[in-house]
Amino acid sequence: MHELPLQPIIRTSEGGSASDMNDEERIGDMPRRVLWRRIDMEGLDACSYCREGDGYSVSGTALYLDGAEPARLEYRVCCTSDWSSGSASVAGWTGDRRRDLSLSRDATGEWLLDGKAVPGVRGLVDIDLGFTPATNTNAIRRLDLAIGEDVETTAVWLDTEDWCFKPLRQVYRRLSETEFAYRSPTHGYAATLTADAFGIVREYPELWTAVSGAGTG
Repeated sequence: MHELPLQPIIRTSEGGSASDMNDEERIGDMPRRVLWRRIDMEGLDACSYCREGDGYSVSGTALYLDGAEPARLEYRVCCTSDWSSGSASVAGWTGDRRRDLSLSRDATGEWLLDGKAVPGVRGLVDIDLGFTPATNTNAIRRLDLAIGEDVETTAVWLDTEDWCFKPLRQVYRRLSETEFAYRSPTHGYAATLTADAFGIVREYPELWTAVSGAGTG
């Protein structure tokens, strides 16, 4: 099995420094809740970011059209105190197909899907669920970029074309206090994400927009 190096991150910076506040100061009140409306199709996603023990949880429900068929998915991602992902679950249905996935990272950095090792993702610490913008926040908070700083990293990505977890290269560049240039070199995709002070995505061009919470007023 091909294994990627532990936390494969490449950083470049044009100056400035990341916030020197501790995580407690940056977070403020929790839970944080947001409702997104899907732009490219009919759909809504309600999500909550909560403290859980020494870490955090991200949980929500996504309702959308999968082709011409309705889909309903409940998701949950648990993170450590530095926002590294430790586990994820997805349960529900898309069309007439039941979806029930349980992913966890063991002490060696191996990711296990229903007890079986997922190829190519050992040592990775971000989860990206392909049907929701919720998990971009985990990476934004974990990376804690300074303005002008770039990071290339790799996430454990849930591909909703075949519902398999795969490694996905990602590049984040912080443009301002609220804007992040995001690229997926594998897909040739690039967009500027707008986030609130917590790191919750408000605008994901052509895909999602926050209609409640996430600094929408």
